[in-house]
Amino acid sequence: NNPTVSGISNPILPQNMQNTLEDIGVLADRKSEKTIKSTQAIDLKRKRVRNVVAFEANNPTPVFSKNGKTKGFITVDVRCEPNPGDARRIDVKFDRCSVAIFDSPVDISFPLGLIGPTGWLRTGFIDNEIRITRGHKGSVFILSKIIATR
Repeated sequence: NNPTVSGISNPILPQNMQNTLEDIGVLADRKSEKTIKSTQAIDLKRKRVRNVVAFEANNPTPVFSKNGKTKGFITVDVRCEPNPGDARRIDVKFDRCSVAIFDSPVDISFPLGLIGPTGWLRTGFIDNEIRITRGHKGSVFILSKIIATR
């Protein structure tokens, strides 16, 4: 998450877009909400990263809302390549986005193609439990590892 001075955060949306969607009532005001739940899965062999973020919106689809809220997930698939000049950095290209709304037939997936943003992530700290990474726009990501049980 990328909190600002006002405490608003969203790991996917640019801050000005997040603010606008909150101001018009599409997204819930994050100052009064719990932390956004998100996950990130990294597949080094396939050079892929998948980010999944849960969202809650204020009644954009009244047919599917419960208690005036609509909940779902946004999934963003990213291609990544190690940076040849910096071993701590990976270059990224966002190439697919999906939106799914709970209790509804809405499950939309679309390629980002040429409009897919590009950038990089540089790991500043990593151990067996935590990774701290900075993005090319200055965002800081603090991720904790979840051990999958099989």
